[in-house]
Amino acid sequence: MRRRRLRLHLGTLLVYAVLIFGAAVMLYPFVYMLSTSLKSPAQVYVFPPRWIPTPIVWSNYTTAFGRLGIRPFLNSFLFTGAVVLGQGLVTTMGGYAFARLRFPYRNAIFIAYLGTLMVPFVVVSIPLFVIVARLGWQDTYQGLILPILANGAFGTFLFRQFFLTIPEELGDAATVDGANHLDIFARIYLPLSTPALTAYGVITALSAWNLYLWPLIVLQSDDLKPVTLIIAQFSSSMNAQLNIMMASVAIALLPMFILYVIGQRFFVEGVAMTGLKG
Repeated sequence: MRRRRLRLHLGTLLVYAVLIFGAAVMLYPFVYMLSTSLKSPAQVYVFPPRWIPTPIVWSNYTTAFGRLGIRPFLNSFLFTGAVVLGQGLVTTMGGYAFARLRFPYRNAIFIAYLGTLMVPFVVVSIPLFVIVARLGWQDTYQGLILPILANGAFGTFLFRQFFLTIPEELGDAATVDGANHLDIFARIYLPLSTPALTAYGVITALSAWNLYLWPLIVLQSDDLKPVTLIIAQFSSSMNAQLNIMMASVAIALLPMFILYVIGQRFFVEGVAMTGLKG
């Protein structure tokens, strides 16, 4: 009995040790970024590194924000908001269709649609760019946003799983009262799916805010570029000013950090509830 308890304790300690090590590996880049962003140029390349700068140079953030400007952040907010709302509409309607509508080969079509998750975006980026160029949407907001809206296989899966947890009797009762599928979707399923909507909104916002490849392909004008592209442009000129570069990255990450802190409870709840019923 004692040996068994000792093994359990050793197993628990091993698990905690692995988790702590993994957390340290994940947190190291963020700690390095924050530490470097508060250093003076003379402290940046000191070895061994000083994790707590002396003195702390808060003006690095003012300099970084002055170089970035407000326009890239407005572009990022516009792009992220449009993608979240557009993909949210497409994926919720798709999830409702696969969960509640009856049509031939529904499950086969759903599996085939999920198969698009296995296709890397790099593979479809060139055909997408050709289509955008032929439509005359190159270097425009619609060319940047609209092709991304159809990239919602994960969201469709998420909402399908969530809608399957809602009793069908609610929709049947609404049908008896004369409601059509659009009414049932808008008045019953959407109001009940706040956790899943929040979870998907956070995931999509993080992905859209950090998206780099597609904006790089379709945009040329600095007036339309999001903050990720502007920071990438500055990276070559700011190599000698690594502290300013890290301050720029920290400023760019701040909105998404705030969003995750606000929505983390719904995020965990929504992801957990999608697995209750298959």
